[in-house]
Amino acid sequence: MGKNNLYVEYLLGDLESYIISQKAEVNSIINEKKELTLKESAFIFDKFSKSLKKTTDLIKHINEVEDAHLLKHISIITSETLAWILFTLPMIETNIPIFMEDLFVKNRHIVDAIGELLIQFEETIDKPSKIKEIEKELLSQINDISMTISSLSNMIQKGSLPN
Repeated sequence: MGKNNLYVEYLLGDLESYIISQKAEVNSIINEKKELTLKESAFIFDKFSKSLKKTTDLIKHINEVEDAHLLKHISIITSETLAWILFTLPMIETNIPIFMEDLFVKNRHIVDAIGELLIQFEETIDKPSKIKEIEKELLSQINDISMTISSLSNMIQKGSLPN
């Protein structure tokens, strides 16, 4: 195992443990509340943003990985990350004070953009080497989604501050 694979495995483990812990925390907030506060919405968007940042950090090193099993594991964890955001977002979307156009990534609703990206990652699970072929495209899409979510998080945080 090469030195680079060790770092990639560290990034993968970091993303995986982050998603597990944050998913539980976010789900408990959503399940306990009928309507989320601005502070809770900002918290959730911040967790989404951080998970996408960790995903980006991982994907940036994908070309250093030769092990097909590790590539497959990266695809699986990234798919889980995107699925978590995809299925959680509609539960909080109605509680956030933003304009509909703020939920768009390059003329597509954010849910559609995440869904399309999720499909691409799921296709790489069965053919792990494919992830290297589309790495730049994946990074671009993740970055676009991440910037949108980060922007929404910042907007909600600013909106939750007392005047």
